[in-house]
Amino acid sequence: MLQIFSRAVRQSNRVLNIGFVTKDGEISRQFRDHAAQLGGIKVSLVASERVTADYDGRGLSVFVYDLDTASEAGLREFERFMNQRPQHLPVIVVSPAVDDQLVRWFLRLRVADWMKTPLSPGELLSTCGRVLAQNSSGKQEVKCLTFMGARGGVGTTSIAIHAGLLAAKHAGPAAAAACIVDLDLTSGACADYLDLQPAWALDDIIADPGRLDVHMLDVMTATHAQGLKVLSARRKYGQVSGFAPEVITRTLDLASQRYSNLVVDLPRHAESWTDGVILGSSSVYIVTDFSVPGVKAAHRMAQDIAAHYAGEVDPKVIINKYSRALFGSGLSVSDVRGLLGERLAGYVSAEDSLLKEAIDRGIPVTDIKPRNAFVADIAKILGY
Repeated sequence: MLQIFSRAVRQSNRVLNIGFVTKDGEISRQFRDHAAQLGGIKVSLVASERVTADYDGRGLSVFVYDLDTASEAGLREFERFMNQRPQHLPVIVVSPAVDDQLVRWFLRLRVADWMKTPLSPGELLSTCGRVLAQNSSGKQEVKCLTFMGARGGVGTTSIAIHAGLLAAKHAGPAAAAACIVDLDLTSGACADYLDLQPAWALDDIIADPGRLDVHMLDVMTATHAQGLKVLSARRKYGQVSGFAPEVITRTLDLASQRYSNLVVDLPRHAESWTDGVILGSSSVYIVTDFSVPGVKAAHRMAQDIAAHYAGEVDPKVIINKYSRALFGSGLSVSDVRGLLGERLAGYVSAEDSLLKEAIDRGIPVTDIKPRNAFVADIAKILGY
């Protein structure tokens, strides 16, 4: 990682200034001495209380915050710091081991990375280099759209794939425009739908998630002809799924550095890593079909998610396979609106024969019919 950091130094053509927030004189001395040996790096000690709403952070590239997780006052001060710091400056937290509750809190506060202490100055600078490389690429904030089905067979994967294709098209020809991450880790359906070979060697990194880096991520990512990157695995039935959440969260963290648009196809059943995925998403969409059981299931799921995350996540519902009844019988639009209210994101028209042909041939529906209601409706919902 130091090689990435050194390359970022050369590309930026300026002295890098790391704002180090700590009360530990020994760790600050070691960090500053190590940085001085490398050259081109400056470590500025910053008092947390100095960072207020009018603090501009001029000249700084990144903050490193030495957090005392055992102090209630320290946690309150850190939250104030995160809310009032210049929002363009990422924050890396170093602290002893943290529990799931603190991890979720870090996600809510948009912490760029966390490292467990004790650690070496080299490891800390490596992490600064990774975060710096992400910022120096000039990308806009990563947009992550997560799709999950209220029931099986409602077309979640088809919608997720075409959302990814729309994101890639909308972002232009950039190589790192959009990636779809298939978190249905058994079937690898996203790859099948696009006639690609699943390349995400999940079992190779389960034992040691820390060995995963951007280069390895690139090797494990397939590329569709329309520019969409596809990260999809295929594991044998019965293989253990109870691995560390870091396997997934680290993968998504690296993907968010690599791509400006992420689309996640998320199973509807919760896993140990589900919280990290949902809390890290820009938008969460629940997909269901145009039926009474389907709409009721989506309504319950939306309520459950909103309650589980105490209102921090506001899931929206997409009604797929929508068709207007010839004589107005059965479920109506007003019925759906009455149940879902503002959670209704929109409707996606039923294009059953078109979708079946596209899935069987392993191609997007636009390769068969460039102008179709299915893709047009998804584009309208997502604002493309």
